[in-house]
Amino acid sequence: MTTDSVKETSQEQRLNIYLRLDSVPNIGIKSLYDTAKFHQCTLTDIVNLSSPQLQQSGWKDQQISALKSPSTQTYKRIENALQWLSQSTQHHFVPLCSTAYPCHLKELARPPLFLFAYGNLDFIHTPQLAMVGTRSPSQYAKEVVDDLIADLTRTTQLTITSGLALGIDGLCHRASLHHGLPTIAVLGCGIDVIYPKRHRALYQDIAENGLIVSEFVPGTAPHASLFPRRNRIISGLSEGVVVVEAKIKSGSLVTTKYALEQNKEVFAIPSAIYNPNAQGTHFLIKAGAKLTESAQDIIDELPHLAKSLLNAPVEQKSIKQTLATEPLLDSVSYSATSVDLIAKRTGMPISDVLTKLLQYELRGIVASTPEGYVKLRG
Repeated sequence: MTTDSVKETSQEQRLNIYLRLDSVPNIGIKSLYDTAKFHQCTLTDIVNLSSPQLQQSGWKDQQISALKSPSTQTYKRIENALQWLSQSTQHHFVPLCSTAYPCHLKELARPPLFLFAYGNLDFIHTPQLAMVGTRSPSQYAKEVVDDLIADLTRTTQLTITSGLALGIDGLCHRASLHHGLPTIAVLGCGIDVIYPKRHRALYQDIAENGLIVSEFVPGTAPHASLFPRRNRIISGLSEGVVVVEAKIKSGSLVTTKYALEQNKEVFAIPSAIYNPNAQGTHFLIKAGAKLTESAQDIIDELPHLAKSLLNAPVEQKSIKQTLATEPLLDSVSYSATSVDLIAKRTGMPISDVLTKLLQYELRGIVASTPEGYVKLRG
């Protein structure tokens, strides 16, 4: 059985059919597949089945009524979607029957019935690596994200996929744009809803240089129940998932759970043992996730992502870069260290400590935080 072959159907007709199917209560993709298989028809042909035929498939009267006599709310959703699509040639509707629908998502146990997309749709078919993590990243994590993505830009041919959330997600999107690596943002709300609002400029940058994706119709407000659905798409689109700082109970580990169910690779970046946001990544490493220090660790597991280089290979930059051992630098921890403690450890006057720390900060070796200085490299 094919999912569909409705080539003669216009986009407006397809959208009408798929949103009507989506509006039927308590009918998921599995039930739709079962119905189509029972009647030996395509998914879109389900709307043409008679009420007795739908009853034969186990549909209840309320479900049949929702399909045959759509509510005002359903028609409003269809109208909003058509209006959004008409606003730009970069606005796309990608139903399950479309050849533009990502093959990786079709392999999910519960693939989205359709996707809305904003930007360059070609990116959805590129090899992708998901990067997720905490909404409250440390200075160390910020440095790691930029280093790793710069490393991936030099050594791989892939697209970075994340969820446009605060913290690691936003850092990954920005670093990708900065280093010229394509990026895809998967939303847990309608394609036209910018959440969080402070990412308005980032949303637009991604739409212009990458791709925004959502399985939710335009106008759908963000809700906690929608984010796990977003997470399964993030992992589903990707070859593997990299976790950069996360607590044990977090959306990032939900994404890795989906990744494991989908037989995807899971990578985790280690951090300081006193960092509460390292508990999730260290848990993953103990459970068998790949401890990741550089792009090479990812390439080792996913060698087909490596960039074919005709010239001599560029020396890779590891996240754990080394510097000449210096007593003052050795006295700064990867967690916040006060100036007084650094001075005590080194035996140096505070004025000399501050001068040296400023030099390190300008070189990107340490970062100043309200709690003290944090070592970024060394």
